[in-house]
Amino acid sequence: MASGIADSFITFWTINKFKHFWLRHYLEGIPSPLLKEIGCLYESEVLKNRGMEILNVYNNQLKMIKEADHIYGISSAVTEGYADSISERVKEGIPIELIVPLHVAGELKLSPYVEKLAALKNHENFKLMVMDEDIKVGLIVTDKHLSLSLYKKEGIEYDISTGLFSSDSKAIEWGEMLFWYCKGKADFTKFQ
Repeated sequence: MASGIADSFITFWTINKFKHFWLRHYLEGIPSPLLKEIGCLYESEVLKNRGMEILNVYNNQLKMIKEADHIYGISSAVTEGYADSISERVKEGIPIELIVPLHVAGELKLSPYVEKLAALKNHENFKLMVMDEDIKVGLIVTDKHLSLSLYKKEGIEYDISTGLFSSDSKAIEWGEMLFWYCKGKADFTKFQ
């Protein structure tokens, strides 16, 4: 019982610590069982794009990818920078598993992404999975770091300007649980 009370306090403190982040974002994208474990994110920080650092969140995510020994990701958006970073790491032999919703899968069938994916088709260390429902989170979880991005409050626009980052082991474990939860609903896609 004491453990349950402690977990409740940690969850409360985490919600309070990042209240502006939670209030401005669409939390329905996080599955209910993982929302109950949100206290695992207490040792995180919110990064924002500000002033001259207009790509602060993006650059920190690319740095995470570059430093990782393995990568699990859920992508609600795609950019050439992400695609190039992922491609480079796959070619270096880093195990990478990505989950994308249908609208991102559609973008991946277009240039320049289709060519980048074709170059990875023989790499056993790369898995791409598609969910047939819209995913309202962006997640990068590695052996060292977690990055969580969400849609803005209305659930329509993906927020590229703010993200929750952590190198805490509990936060990384939470991110892995979110990935595995979504992976259970995704289908592995073969490269055409």
